[in-house]
Amino acid sequence: MKFTTYTRYAIRALLHLSTEQPKSLREISEKERIPERFLEQVFLKLKKAGLVAGKRGARGGYVLARPRDKITWYEVMEAVGEGISPVPCLGKRPEPCPTYTECLVRKYWNQYFQMSKEFFSNLTLDIK
Repeated sequence: MKFTTYTRYAIRALLHLSTEQPKSLREISEKERIPERFLEQVFLKLKKAGLVAGKRGARGGYVLARPRDKITWYEVMEAVGEGISPVPCLGKRPEPCPTYTECLVRKYWNQYFQMSKEFFSNLTLDIK
């Protein structure tokens, strides 16, 4: 499994944000060496998914919308548009497959998908 840049940056940024809040995108960008323009796109998706919120004022920035132990890596992946399905016929938005009913390996892909989903659903931003 290979994760997109969106997912890698989102996880790193949220882990950084989980240590001290609020944080500006510029602060996160500099500390994590993530281009600020790209981080803006990531945070738009995270905000839309309800994982972060903006805080106004002189000491404003972004904050986690929930406690860090209540935000899973799977939620972050879904928020930035990364599914963890190994094949297109499984996951949140399965694509039609002409051999779906006869597929001999689909059940194994599904097992892998379910194990991955469980793993990332149990992994939160509260890592030690």
